[in-house]
Amino acid sequence: MSSDDLDRIRARLALLPSDTAFTSAEAAIYTGRSTRTLKRAIDAGVGPKREKNPDVSGRGATNRHTRYRKADLDAWRESLVSFATDFRSFDDLTADAPWMLVGEQLTGHLLDLESVEAILEAMAANTVIFLRLEEALQQSWASDDLRRPYQNAFEAVCREAVRAAADAAQRDALEAETGPALGEGRGPLRP
Repeated sequence: MSSDDLDRIRARLALLPSDTAFTSAEAAIYTGRSTRTLKRAIDAGVGPKREKNPDVSGRGATNRHTRYRKADLDAWRESLVSFATDFRSFDDLTADAPWMLVGEQLTGHLLDLESVEAILEAMAANTVIFLRLEEALQQSWASDDLRRPYQNAFEAVCREAVRAAADAAQRDALEAETGPALGEGRGPLRP
C-alpha cells in the first residue's frame, strides 16, 4: 500500500458528511494518528470529542466501540503527522501502526491489504488495532509466515542501531587515543 493509496482512503473519508460517526480505526486513518494517540490526547484534555459505546464483547474493548463525529475530527486534525507505515528506522519501531486482527490473532499491517476497499472494510469491521511493532510482535499471530516479515524488519533495524552505536563507541575510543583532530567536522549530536 502506497502513500497515494492512503491519501485516497483519507479523501474518501473526507467526502463523508460532517455528522458521520467514524470508528476508532477510521478516525485514526483519517487523522493520521493511532487510536492510542487519540485516547491519550483525549485523556490529556486536548483530543477530539468522542462517544464511547459499551463493550459488548466482555473483553473491556471500549476503544473498539468508540465513535468520533467527522466534524469533531476535522476541528482537531490540523497539523497532525501520520503513523508508521514502513519499518526502516528506529523511530518507525516506536510509532503506533495499524494492525489487523482476526479473532484474537494478528494477521499483518493494515496497509498490506491490496485495495482501498479492503482497508475500508477492515476499518469498518473494527478489526484494526494500533500497536508499536515490538508490541505487535509480542501478540499472538495467525501464522509464523505472517509474523516473519515484521520480525525480520524489526531485527534488521535493531542490528543497524547496534552497529551504529558500536561504530560511534569505536570512533570515540579512537579519538580518545589520537586526539580531537579525527573528530573535527562532526556536528553536535543535538541541534
